[in-house]
Amino acid sequence: GDRQPGQFVIGGVDPEHFVGDFHFVEVSSTSPWPGFWALDLAGVKVGDALTLTATHHAIVDSGTSLISGPSREVKAIAAMLGAFPTNGLYAIKCNVSRRVAFSFGGKDLEFAVEDLVIEREGNLCLLGLEPYDFPAWFLGDVFMRKFYVQFDWGQKRMGFAAAASTKNLV
Repeated sequence: GDRQPGQFVIGGVDPEHFVGDFHFVEVSSTSPWPGFWALDLAGVKVGDALTLTATHHAIVDSGTSLISGPSREVKAIAAMLGAFPTNGLYAIKCNVSRRVAFSFGGKDLEFAVEDLVIEREGNLCLLGLEPYDFPAWFLGDVFMRKFYVQFDWGQKRMGFAAAASTKNLV
């Protein structure tokens, strides 16, 4: 992330850390992992060229550093972005301008490639996108630095709003 301290707010949200309105999504009632903040995932998109729909759930998890997904799907996304494997992750030329989106509750939560970058070296960028052998996506810190996440226990839902600042995170 941005090497800044995080914040945990109980019973509300901090309006200084997000902009716009929240998009609320019900916690999945069909997830095989009770106790996790799992959502029904409509698909993962790479621009207008590719939509992956094989995996039906995503877990939003602050204990996960990266965005981790089923290996076949991560490999397909990396190929569409023009990324190449390196040390279990993927690297890409920093000037690539494609977009990746996770679709929940009728809305695409979209990332520019630069939003996925966790390290830069020259004109190469290391992506926080990790292949993982599990039948769900784990949306960790890389996801949550782009979107302010509201965990609403009482209504069994999650809210997503654009984070107030995502500049200079790497």
